[in-house]
Amino acid sequence: MIKFHILLGTIAASIATIVAVVIIHDPAPAPADPFEGLHLSAQDEIDLIDDEVLDAPVVSYQSDTYGYKLTFPGNWDIDDSRDEFNGDILSDPSERVVITISETKEKAYVTPEGMDRMATSIKESLRVDPAFKLTAFQRLVWKQRPTIFTDGVRKISGKRFHTREYNIFRPEHGGILNVSVTTQEDAESLYEEALEKILHSLDVCPKNRE
Repeated sequence: MIKFHILLGTIAASIATIVAVVIIHDPAPAPADPFEGLHLSAQDEIDLIDDEVLDAPVVSYQSDTYGYKLTFPGNWDIDDSRDEFNGDILSDPSERVVITISETKEKAYVTPEGMDRMATSIKESLRVDPAFKLTAFQRLVWKQRPTIFTDGVRKISGKRFHTREYNIFRPEHGGILNVSVTTQEDAESLYEEALEKILHSLDVCPKNRE
């Protein structure tokens, strides 16, 4: 479980990390297979039971560290220890779905010029990533805030994962909220409704912060 979390956490952080590098320096050549030698947990051996995975009572979670709030099925796990990844990690019991939420703190990014540089840098970071195939890149308004959205497929140890990234510009927080949703392709239909509910519930700047 921990290795799988670290792996996906690294993937989720790659865009935000490489963005800062690309803005300042030329990126180093990417390895032919950045995930060579890494193995995921034995997910295929897990027998998923639909009602237990999808119909559990929902619970609410609010992060004062990153300034967001969401709800998710109560039998999912949220790791906000930040011991292995500088962000929060939400996963279903089988780890076929992993959502990571982190923050890039830099006021220069939330200016119009900074947003343009960020969009260019994200494209560059994905261009040099041999394990990722980009299928959509959009600048849009999501959750009432400017957002850079990417959609694509990543190959990890022979498996295919659908990855969606939302980089949400939040001037009131002085930076960007990075939300990554990674789903094993053979589990997408099973988790589609649960994921949509989680994303719909996401409040990227809750008013009543305690």
